[in-house]
This record gives sequence, C-alpha cells and structure tokens, in this order.
Amino acid sequence: MPFSFFILFAAILFFGLGPRELPAQAKPDFTTYEYRVTEDGAFGLYKPKGWKAGTQRYPNGKMVFVTDEKDSSFVSMLFLEAIDPKYDAVTYTAATMKNLTRQIPDLKVIEARGSSDRMRSVVKYQKKGPGNIPIEGKYSFNIKHPTAAVFGYEAPAKNFQERLPTLLTIIANITILDPEAYQRLSAQKGDGRPMTLPMKQTAARDGTCQLLVPQGWNLSAEKGRALCATPDGDTGFIFTTMEFVGRSQIPNFDSSKIPGLHYNYMPPADALVVASKHTGSSNHRILERHPNPASTTAKGQAEIALVSYASKNNVPCVGYFDVVSSYPNAAGIWGIIPMGFWAPQDRFPRLLPSLIQIMESFQINQQWAADQVRQGMERVRELMKKTSSMMSKYAEEMRQSSLAAHQNRMKSSDFISYKFSTYMRGEQEWVTGLEGGKIYKTDHYGLSSGGKTVIEGPPFNYYNYQGERHGHIPVDISREVYEAVKGIQ
Repeated sequence: MPFSFFILFAAILFFGLGPRELPAQAKPDFTTYEYRVTEDGAFGLYKPKGWKAGTQRYPNGKMVFVTDEKDSSFVSMLFLEAIDPKYDAVTYTAATMKNLTRQIPDLKVIEARGSSDRMRSVVKYQKKGPGNIPIEGKYSFNIKHPTAAVFGYEAPAKNFQERLPTLLTIIANITILDPEAYQRLSAQKGDGRPMTLPMKQTAARDGTCQLLVPQGWNLSAEKGRALCATPDGDTGFIFTTMEFVGRSQIPNFDSSKIPGLHYNYMPPADALVVASKHTGSSNHRILERHPNPASTTAKGQAEIALVSYASKNNVPCVGYFDVVSSYPNAAGIWGIIPMGFWAPQDRFPRLLPSLIQIMESFQINQQWAADQVRQGMERVRELMKKTSSMMSKYAEEMRQSSLAAHQNRMKSSDFISYKFSTYMRGEQEWVTGLEGGKIYKTDHYGLSSGGKTVIEGPPFNYYNYQGERHGHIPVDISREVYEAVKGIQ
C-alpha cells in the first residue's frame, strides 16, 4: 500500500528535500479538483475529487500525503528543520535506499543521480503494489541547511506517464500554512468572515476598571476585578484574584479554619484548573503551558496556558490564560491572578479576534490602585496597634504580599497585553543600541524594519531568528525595556 510504504520511508528520514524544476506538462482540468486544508491545519492543497489527504508529524518536521481511491497512486512532501549538518543528499539517499531494500525486498532502484554540490539527488524505483501491480515511482532529495525537504510520487507502471500531470499538479499546489493563515481559514464559515461582536466601552460601577463589553453579555466588575461573559457562561473574559489556603507554618495556628479553597501551593496553570473545577466545569486538559519570565518575580511564578474543558453546560470549550501566582505566606495563604478568555471549541477561531480585542481593552483605574495601596498600608498599621506582635507580623505579610502582587499586576496589564497579542500573531519586536534604538520585527515570513522587509526565510522568521547574536534585544524581555522603547512613563 503506498501509504504504508511512505510511512516506512519517512520513518528513516533524518531530513527531507525540496523539489527541483518540474518538466512542462499539459494543464489539467481543474474542474475535477477541490481545495483542501488538512485537519491539523499544516497544509493547504488542490487534489482530485475523491482522493484522500493526510499528514504526519515528526520531532523536527511534518509531512503531507495524497492517495487515489485505490491507493495505487501516491504523492508526498516532507519538510524538516534543524537537520544534521554532516549529511548531504548523496550520502543520505544511499543510506535511505539501503534501508528500504531491507524492508521492501522487491524494491528495485532503476536510476540514481546527484548534483555536483551533493545537495540534490533523485532516485527512480520500481516495486509491487496492491494485487502485485507493478508500481513506478520517483523521490527527489534537496538539502538547504538548516532545512530540507523531500517530494515523491508513484503510480501503476502501465499508466505512469498518463498520471504524471496529475501527480505533479498536486505537488506544485501544496502550500505550508502558518498559524495565522490557518486561523483565517478556520474562521471562514457562513459569510466567510470572523465573527465581529458589537461592543461598547463599559466601566465598573465603582469605577475601578473598564473594558469593551459585547452586546448581550453580562458584566460583573468591582474592586479592579472583571468577569464579562455570555448569559450561558460558555464564552467570556476574566481578570480576577483567586485565594487558596495551604498548610500553616505558624506554631499553634490552624489554617484549616480559614474559609477558602484548601490546597497547598501548585504552579499557576494547575491552580487555575483546580479553581475552575469548583465552578462546575470538568474534563480539563492543559494543552500548552509556557513560563512567563516577564511576570515571574521572587514572590511568585507566572505561566501562559491553553486549556480545554467541558463547561458546566457540558459544552467543549478552549481557554487562553495568563496566570500569575504568589507563594504561600506563613499562614499558608497564597493565590493566583488569572487574565484570559474562553469560548466553545467549534467557535473559538471565529471569536478569537473579538476576544483579543476585549482583553486588550481592559484597564484598571490607576488612581484607585494607588488608593488601594495607601489604604492597605493604613490598615496594616492599625492592625499592628491592636494585635499581638506575632499576628501583626502575619497580617502585614499577608496584606503586603497580596497588595504588592495586585499592584504589580495592574502596572503590568499593558505589558501583558502587548506580549499576548504579539505571541498570538506570531511576531516579535527587537531593539538594538547599535543603530540608535532602531526597531526590527520578526514574523512568519522573515525580518523587517519600519514596514520594509530586510530579509526573508526560515532562519529569520519568528520561530528561528536569534537576534541576540546580532546585538538585538527582545522588546518584551522585561517591562522596563518595553516601557523605554514605547515611551511609557
């Protein structure tokens, strides 16, 4: 079966190759073709109607394959990154074919050749297909360090030349999709546009915060916290604090009598899941989690997490959260400050632009924040006069810890929104002191400055570019750098 043959073939590949110039062929009839985005969103391609397409991922790359209805004709492309620099196409092809002949005894190489620089090679072969039908095929290897790709095709020998235009047309129309492109394709339902929610800037009743609220959504906001959600609660935004009570370190003080969620300290994303379960949701899975060094301090950790779960209405949902935690104090009290949004899984791509807009609009009244700190310190001093020395120290530690974390979170809201929005768009800004603070930007396509492309290609994209080697500093490496670059006082 062609599919099983290629799985075997790909399993022993250390790197793949890019196509050479294809011979001119008769233009196919595109009325028999259809456009398809693979289920994982990694590739877009045109294929004959009725043909099957699939993908496979590897630790350092990904592959797409297309087969006809009878699994007798086959097309594949494999793209890999960070290949071993000691390999060239000729030596690798030889090793590959040696291993293949061990696995497929009837495989016969009828032609093999390589370029003078040993970066390209081509192999033509014959083998037996389903029902012992003679199969003819070709694979071309092309290495361009640090990336590589391989493309191949095969068909029954008796009509190989007849099938060749179709096979080459499929290869020529395979496109690698980036996350933004897939997001746009996933959002195209109904009228083909992402869902745009009508919104209105709304302030909390006590004036402590404000944000954009979509029409028909409920808003509960006070004391700098906000919960904005649809009536069923399956879509929304949140910025709040959640307190936990762990084991006390104070002699003769029983923290189990303090009201709240009783759990010992855990990482921020795990704490968010535990707290979420108490609201009626279930089946939580942390799909992705990344440390957030910019918000991590000596007083607590910070993580960015993508979570899937079933809501209290049993609706499959996905949520994206930036979570900051504070370590337990002597009484065992600790907490988290989550900021993020969620939506039903099947509507998440369409709602994502609106959810990001809501999150970016959230603002805390800075005068209120300053008053909170002042009033908090006054309460601490008052408690110190009324309680014993031990309990006064405990109260001061508890309030100073929570207020400091809350104050820092409010001051960092713009910075967090900036990091989150650039992360979701697949972009990174860099600043260099060597050129008078000039700003560069990497995205999915390469490096640019002032809206003009400087250089394109995988080594200079958002995933691979290592600006530190060129004296570039990430703008979001710290809040201080971000505020200095953006001119924020």
